[in-house]
Amino acid sequence: MRFSRDRRGQSVVVGTVILFGFLIVALGIFQIQVVPTENANVEFEHSQQVEDDFGDLRNDVLRAGSTGSTGSTQVRLGTRYPARTFFINPPSVSGSLETEPTGPIRVLNVTVGDGAHQNARDFWNTSPSFETRSLRYDAEYNEFDGAPELVYEHSVVAAEFDDAVLLRTGQTVVSEEGISLTALTGSVSETGVVPRSVDPRAVSASDTTVPLEPRGGQITLELPTAVGNASALAERWNGALPAGATATRNATGEAINVTLANGSDPYRLALSEVSLDASGETKPAYVVPVGPQNVALDDTVTVEVRDRYNNPVPDATVSIVGDGRENTTNDDGRVFFEANRTSITATINGTEPQPYENVSFDASADAPTTGVNRIYDVEWDEIDPVQIEEGTTDGELDISVSDSASNAPIDDAAVDVAFTPLGNVNGVPSFDEPSETDADGRTTVRNFNTNGANAGDNFTFYASAGDDVDRVRVEVVAQGTPTRLYPDTFTVNEGEIRDFSNIQDENGNFAVLDRTTPGGPFDIETITQSVPTGDYTLDLGLGEVDPQGNGNIGVSVIANDTGTTLNSTTIDGDDSDSVVTLNLGTIDPEQDIIVQYTASGQNDDLQVDYQRLVRQ
Repeated sequence: MRFSRDRRGQSVVVGTVILFGFLIVALGIFQIQVVPTENANVEFEHSQQVEDDFGDLRNDVLRAGSTGSTGSTQVRLGTRYPARTFFINPPSVSGSLETEPTGPIRVLNVTVGDGAHQNARDFWNTSPSFETRSLRYDAEYNEFDGAPELVYEHSVVAAEFDDAVLLRTGQTVVSEEGISLTALTGSVSETGVVPRSVDPRAVSASDTTVPLEPRGGQITLELPTAVGNASALAERWNGALPAGATATRNATGEAINVTLANGSDPYRLALSEVSLDASGETKPAYVVPVGPQNVALDDTVTVEVRDRYNNPVPDATVSIVGDGRENTTNDDGRVFFEANRTSITATINGTEPQPYENVSFDASADAPTTGVNRIYDVEWDEIDPVQIEEGTTDGELDISVSDSASNAPIDDAAVDVAFTPLGNVNGVPSFDEPSETDADGRTTVRNFNTNGANAGDNFTFYASAGDDVDRVRVEVVAQGTPTRLYPDTFTVNEGEIRDFSNIQDENGNFAVLDRTTPGGPFDIETITQSVPTGDYTLDLGLGEVDPQGNGNIGVSVIANDTGTTLNSTTIDGDDSDSVVTLNLGTIDPEQDIIVQYTASGQNDDLQVDYQRLVRQ
């Protein structure tokens, strides 16, 4: 028997083997070339995201130091690669975020100038320094070579490469108006892939500024750094500083020295401390009088306790030497005593205080009566934040000065105005210094010019007179931005009673919210405001008012002088977000109006946000 050799199936098998080989080769090429390239793109995008996170964190730190607010920023420590069915990814990228001590901030060749109390000058002459830290981020990327390490310190985010240093933000330490220094404290040590939250909190917010004058040379700021190449960092700082200021590496290479130009006006120094881990507390450092130190017998004397950053200290104990009287400071760091004998001395920090921890007052029966011992109360007469359109050249900001005890306006009070940038800005404004206050205790910052500042730039403005300082945030907005007429949002929950009687609009009218009966109606009572003619949007932003849909919100706009309802509408209670446009018609541009809300119905979870009335 003979068997034939049938080869008809061999070509199919061989072809399949060859195709499978090509597939294996293609998969191998994709794994070797394409997957790393795509992963490098993922890593690059993550690096950019972390830089954005660092910028947000930097702004939160500056905002906390300037305003006392608490922020929270999530830093995306690491990243994961997209899932691939037939291919292998390296381990997920892990990043690290940690603080490192860098040494003290020092202000050299300087003394506190005239305009500050002797105790402030004496305390400064003890050569205080301010320990600070830097915050560093680093990621172990698998494919993306050349990613920088990020370092935040002294208001800037620096990108540290192997052979270069770049600044990712501007600096706010030095401006033409003054110096703003923030000591960073607390400890952060995070490693991993998932985002981690960092919550800057003000230990001491820059509530007060003090004038500085050079002594024995030009004023120099010694700023310790965690950046390895301090010379390259100093070069970048030179590009960010105002005219006349220069930056160099110090002798040890562990800090940069910023030398300021000598000018005709003293620099004003604002100091703050911000903690990244909720630790730290402010402590009394020195005490100053508020008002004159020669008063009438039995008059009231006032002292203010300040910390090492020249900021008020609340809840600090102040004692009167010799008679056992003791009291604690209020939220403004102030405390009041009766001048019940001819000489009294207020003291802090124990039985053996330093000279700057005491302040003395003389009282006599024939001294001027109450009213001479004026305690200044400085207020910006503006909604915070003040919104000024970019390109403005003739803006105005109003300031009032009164006696905090009697509320009487103070005439001929000299008012000083300064500002510091809040975060990264594109330019700085200019303005005319205000004149002394008039008989109504008022003065105005005129010819406010935004110059190169763009929409989104923010500044903290300080107004000071006597021993009081008030601050306000100025926000540069795009041209045509709707005018804000009310500053705040008010919320009331089911069964809750909230009293907003201390909240006022820019004309000093009170907003009162009175909720007395759970499930019953409530009114936001009369809130007046002069408005121009036009269409207005009332953005209610309602919560879940009534799941059953039985309740409703009535909205009315009423002319205050006649009581005439200009327009009104009703919003169903089950609406989750309602925007109502009400045309006010032709009315006197100085007409006061009342915006009134009334909620009714049986509400399981009543929540109404009273928001701003804005011009279209």
